[in-house]
Amino acid sequence: MITPVEVLGKELRRGFGYKAVEVDEFLEELAKDYEKVYKENNELREKVSALTENLSHYRTIEESLKRALVLAEETSKETIENANNKAQALEAEASRNAKQLVSEAEDQAEKILTSAKEDFKEEKEQHEKTIENYQKLIRKLESDYQSYKARMKQFINGQMDILDNPVYEMEFEIAGCEQTDGDEEDEQQKQFGNEQ
Repeated sequence: MITPVEVLGKELRRGFGYKAVEVDEFLEELAKDYEKVYKENNELREKVSALTENLSHYRTIEESLKRALVLAEETSKETIENANNKAQALEAEASRNAKQLVSEAEDQAEKILTSAKEDFKEEKEQHEKTIENYQKLIRKLESDYQSYKARMKQFINGQMDILDNPVYEMEFEIAGCEQTDGDEEDEQQKQFGNEQ
């Protein structure tokens, strides 16, 4: 690219045509404007270079961020997977513990039930023996009562037989005179009173 100095230092051949002064003035003005453009162009190139460096830097950062993001995703997946594995392991362990507790509870309940059945059986046998003893006692009391009743009947019948025996019949004779029924009762009461 041509520089402003080269524009100013350019020697043109003289001949017919444009005036040299006007051409020099125009070249000076052109050189000034070109110098501005040239400086701006250089500044822009520097800016572009700086921006390119910044862009490169940001791209590097972007790549680092992408790698970090990918790593974070992988780490999060791994963490989630580990958490799921731990959760499954804990769930399996909890399930095993629950089954074991249920099994132990069932065993204990079975032992308690068996013990209760045995205790109930023993108590039932004792009650049945007690009932049987009471039944025996009731039968004995019934038998004793029947025996006592029979003896009493026999005794009473014996006494009745004795009372019905003519030996114990008493005849009372009153010597002398006949009395009326009322007089007889009075006389009997007097005799009874005297005897007492």
